[in-house]
Amino acid sequence: MKNRLIILLAVLSLLFACKRESQNAGEIGAHFQIKNNVSEFKVPVKVFVAGKGNTQKAITIYGKLLPKQETKLSSQFAGRILNLNLSEGDRVIKGETVAFIQSPQAEALQRVVPEDSLNKGQEDEIVPYPVRAPFNGIITKKYHYSGDVISAGETILTLLDDSVYYLWGQLPANYLENVRIGQQLKITFPDIKGKTFYAKVETINSTVDDKTQMAQIRASLLNQGRLLKSGLFAKVEIVLQSAKNVLLIPRSSVLENSGGYFVFIKKNGKAIHKNIVAGIENADVLEVKSGLSTGDSIIVLGNYELKDGMQVEVMR
Repeated sequence: MKNRLIILLAVLSLLFACKRESQNAGEIGAHFQIKNNVSEFKVPVKVFVAGKGNTQKAITIYGKLLPKQETKLSSQFAGRILNLNLSEGDRVIKGETVAFIQSPQAEALQRVVPEDSLNKGQEDEIVPYPVRAPFNGIITKKYHYSGDVISAGETILTLLDDSVYYLWGQLPANYLENVRIGQQLKITFPDIKGKTFYAKVETINSTVDDKTQMAQIRASLLNQGRLLKSGLFAKVEIVLQSAKNVLLIPRSSVLENSGGYFVFIKKNGKAIHKNIVAGIENADVLEVKSGLSTGDSIIVLGNYELKDGMQVEVMR
């Protein structure tokens, strides 16, 4: 009985040992298979061949059209307005008489002295005083009519020179070092479809608004075709930097770490880490000053999880 028990225990031990050996072999095989899969895996990527071209960095600011010349026509004497026949929207030329002012003294003299009895001095005294336009322009506001009595200095008409306007733009202070007198502006107006205007910076305000941190810049716009109107809002594009025939890569290919900008290029089926020195940068492309060459295959998609030396394959 004792011998049978010993034999049974021996058989069980042998079976257990065989099973354990079989499991270890399976695990080893499984690990080997996973390892093989990892070594054969290639990261799918898309590439862009680096080439040369032209680029620029520009900003958009906003501005408003205001008159270069505008004045309120008035009389330096009190009296009654005569012969004011102009209306809003009428045009006048420089030196044109827009109205006459008859003084109270002249009116009183005419009432008491018959016109054919006036002497030379009295005739000169009743001649009405003319109000003349100081420049060519358009009447934008009419405050009085013929027959109205006004005091000295009271406004009769507003005259605006609409042949040229000032464009006043609001420039963020952090761009002041990039904008200079004579720099070209590209100007569009939301209310004037399909038209683009160009002008040059004439002045840059020497002070910055302490609340908005904006500095005013000014340009002049000729009003060809009379399309422009006072008060129109404008969209202004200013080119801050530009370069021609430089190495360009898509902005989406560029990554950044504590050391600066870098990219991955595809070379011999592997992803190769390349540090770069950047130049002009905008939303679409980046100028590369050093670190890459024309013809390099830059990885633009699938680059975020890459490590140097990983196997890669271009997606079709």
